[in-house]
Amino acid sequence: MIRLEITLLNFAFFLIFLPTEICAQKNEIGVFMGSSGYKGDIGNQKIGYIFKNQSFSTGVVYKNNINEYLSLRSSFKYGKLSANDSESENPSIQERNLNFKSFIYDLNIGFEFNFFKFKFSSRRKISTPYLYGGISIFKFNPMGQNFNGEWLYLQTISTEGQSINQQYKLISWSLPFGFGYKTQLKNKLSMGIEWIWHKTYTDFLDDVSSYYPEAELLSQEAYEINYQNNQIITPGKSRGNPNNNDWFNFFGITFTYKIKNRSIKCPKELLY
Repeated sequence: MIRLEITLLNFAFFLIFLPTEICAQKNEIGVFMGSSGYKGDIGNQKIGYIFKNQSFSTGVVYKNNINEYLSLRSSFKYGKLSANDSESENPSIQERNLNFKSFIYDLNIGFEFNFFKFKFSSRRKISTPYLYGGISIFKFNPMGQNFNGEWLYLQTISTEGQSINQQYKLISWSLPFGFGYKTQLKNKLSMGIEWIWHKTYTDFLDDVSSYYPEAELLSQEAYEINYQNNQIITPGKSRGNPNNNDWFNFFGITFTYKIKNRSIKCPKELLY
């Protein structure tokens, strides 16, 4: 997994910087401000609640405009994910009484496709809807609150009875995809609104994945997390759904400013 993460990072920086060394491209740098949210095993999974339960997030964005329809785009975003079984409408989920929160750090790269030509112009303002798809690497570290109100890092206490060498990784990767709408504000400034979902390749964003272990396998901290209502739980009972990985999303506004690299000779057809 570590080799995969290093390879993805190297590939991302290669794609970002190589085109700007080949020829003069029109680039944009900017900021993202909005919210982040989660869909997984804990809490209410209805889309309305997911959108309501978003937390503040922010980030930076870079775009390399290949042509008027296609841009290579990379961003780094920071956000928070959280959920609580008490918000579920399912009585069995409420009885389970689990909760979590986690800060998330995401680095992604992909392509942004415009439905209409998007080229900064001093004559008229332009707008277009767009689609985004790519790949990302992210870091997370879920915490849970026990019945004493204490927040504990969950991976290290092995709430599902994992041994040390079975503990899940706190760095994973995802496939982000989504849509947005952007418009030119000034000659070199644009604003966009977007919703990007991440299909992750981990089921432990919330520390919940499979089944309850034997109580004897749990530390005191893990026991206090799992048995918050002092309920009787049969070992092997489903704690989560191991067949579905978790998701997260970023919803918000971007502001980007157009910059231009030092010109290097380049075939005219690659410029606009």
